[in-house]
Amino acid sequence: MSSTTEDKGNQKHKSVFANVLRLLVASLIFTLVLAGPAWLVAESEGLIGLAAAAVLCTLPGCLVVAFKGLVGDSQATLVLAAGGLRMFFVLLGALTAKFVVTGYGLNEFFIWLILFYLFTLALETRSLLSVKGSSEASTETD
Repeated sequence: MSSTTEDKGNQKHKSVFANVLRLLVASLIFTLVLAGPAWLVAESEGLIGLAAAAVLCTLPGCLVVAFKGLVGDSQATLVLAAGGLRMFFVLLGALTAKFVVTGYGLNEFFIWLILFYLFTLALETRSLLSVKGSSEASTETD
């Protein structure tokens, strides 16, 4: 039996939702893993910086993974959107931490921001490549 266009669209939305959920859960687990070192390095300020870094890096990652479902197969648009959105959020947060918030330096914020940036970038890239690979596999079977 052949699946209808509506079924494929519904499966695509479920896939996008599942990828966003995976990114959120992985980020939460990574936050819990880093909570101990953050406390040892900078106590409560380290935990606050870790939470801020988690939000700054996870939010654009989720938006980009969700955006992939809307863009479809336009890889160039996706790469530009992902890079631009991620850099906007992270640079805005880093500049805010540097010039507005006092007392948050390398130990309290920036080391966690760098670790989270790399972690969510790897997860987002894996998610986008797996979505691309699964869409190519489904077009080959059609």
